[in-house]
Amino acid sequence: MSIKSGNKGRYIQKVGHLDIYAKDSLKPAKASKLKWLKGEVKNTEYVVYHAKKIVEKGFKTKELAVDKASELMKKHIAKS
Repeated sequence: MSIKSGNKGRYIQKVGHLDIYAKDSLKPAKASKLKWLKGEVKNTEYVVYHAKKIVEKGFKTKELAVDKASELMKKHIAKS
């Protein structure tokens, strides 16, 4: 049985065995007759995951998240 993982955010990229997701914070939608209308994106936070566990979070740009994930991969390879 599969489980939805919609609370992680948008999938961005894979670095080694680490995944990078983007979580968007939305402004409230304006009153409208259209029920499918979502609010505008207020800000985006990038999160580094390993499987279902958060490794690092709080990155403001994709480049910072990718750099941190590649640094973590280098440390992991050096241990092995």
